[in-house]
Amino acid sequence: MLSFDITDRHIRIIRGTEANNKIKVSAAATIDLEEGLIVNGHIKDIPKIATIINEELKNKKMADKEAVISISSNLVIFKELHIPKAKGAQLLSMVQNQMQHTMGIADDYSISYTIAGEIEEDGVAALKILATACPFEVVDCFRKVFSMLGIGLRSVAVACNTISRLIISDPKMKAKMPMLLVQIDPNFVSLNLYENNQLTFSRFASIDAVDYDNSEDYIYEAVTENISRMFQFQRSRNPEDPIKNVVFYGDTTEYIRLTNALESLDITTSLLGVPNNIGGYENFEFQAYANAIGAMLRSNKDSERINLIETDATSGRSAAGASFVVTVAVAAIASIALVAGITLGANVVKSQYEDDTATIQAWLDSPETAQKTAAVDTAQAKLDKVNSFRSSLEEAKGYFDSLPVFTTEVKSTIEENFKGTDAEILSYTFANGEITLQCRADDNQTPAKVVTNFVEQDAFSNITYTGYNSMSAQDSAKEVYDFTIFVQIKEVVPEEVPEETTEEAE
Repeated sequence: MLSFDITDRHIRIIRGTEANNKIKVSAAATIDLEEGLIVNGHIKDIPKIATIINEELKNKKMADKEAVISISSNLVIFKELHIPKAKGAQLLSMVQNQMQHTMGIADDYSISYTIAGEIEEDGVAALKILATACPFEVVDCFRKVFSMLGIGLRSVAVACNTISRLIISDPKMKAKMPMLLVQIDPNFVSLNLYENNQLTFSRFASIDAVDYDNSEDYIYEAVTENISRMFQFQRSRNPEDPIKNVVFYGDTTEYIRLTNALESLDITTSLLGVPNNIGGYENFEFQAYANAIGAMLRSNKDSERINLIETDATSGRSAAGASFVVTVAVAAIASIALVAGITLGANVVKSQYEDDTATIQAWLDSPETAQKTAAVDTAQAKLDKVNSFRSSLEEAKGYFDSLPVFTTEVKSTIEENFKGTDAEILSYTFANGEITLQCRADDNQTPAKVVTNFVEQDAFSNITYTGYNSMSAQDSAKEVYDFTIFVQIKEVVPEEVPEETTEEAE
């Protein structure tokens, strides 16, 4: 499986296996991104990011069919909630509703949570919840990228939750709590507070030299400032149990200076070490890939729901989730109607049963009734066969009418995406509703432009681009770039004929 830790300026990738809460890493890679491709976790050029990732996976021979993602963004909202005790989908629904109510956010956020402990309010036990709300469009960007790559996306989670899996799985960390875990990056600082072997608070702050008068020491200044805020926060909420340990990871070039500054406050510092359940890390820097490694560990659904894809589906946002919610709703309505009908019918029958039982039974036992019943059963069986055959014919006709067809109009729609570019279509292949385009371009930026045209056109589904291959043209020494695009023709949904039209036709 592949695991990605994605920030605005870096994509860190590991390939490994997970079994029995142990991870074996077999390969690692880092992609440095130019500024502006990803902003606050939001991908601005989806085809280009897909191309960049695809090329790196090819170069490092890290192909795989499934992936998980850890994301970082200052658009993510963190909130501590107190929720009545509940489990599963009911608890998730309560968290989502309270986040929307207390934070004033709409349903365009993907919401996840971890249970940070239990409290008592007015004599009633409740759960202390650390909830995260991430804009749905941020999560959806990654869905689109990995759809283009042809890689199944199993999980998208906020980085504070993925690193927490790693921290909580390491018994050595529990002795250091309350503990502050600090990830340092030239573009952000991420701080996670742990108490009683649970994540209880998280803070993510984007940083820039401009905010510190273009100081060369802006990273050091930003880290010390944010750590100081967390110390004050902990003293205000739990003065009897202040932070005594700070653990750093990420860009730790300022570790010595930070240690000297914190030791004067009687704070013990250390670097994030490698847990015993992680192996195969000898050939890469563990701290740089800690979030990606944590994303590979299985979550405990009794204490957390951090997979934003899963929580979206449960709340009905995805197609799968919507189907689930509709099915449950229909089942509930049907059950209510059935119970109501049975109750009403039972009351009516009961009032007449005592007087009419003997008469009805005698009629049921008569030969005449038995003969009529047999005739009705025979006729009903024939009618059922006719109706079944009719339904099969209508279903077959519906399937046939909805089959995608590669028409000249479809061909013209495809060719529109190549106009104004130096790309050409070498061949078409059509099978089972999918069109395979073998293409060639003179510039290596053209394939991504063409794919962007397809995405913006919104005339096809399941658009997949697998990258380009460079080669020398036959008639000259110049380089040309061959690439393949797969698109699915959208199925035709037959329109229902209005009743008025049917009557007129008759």
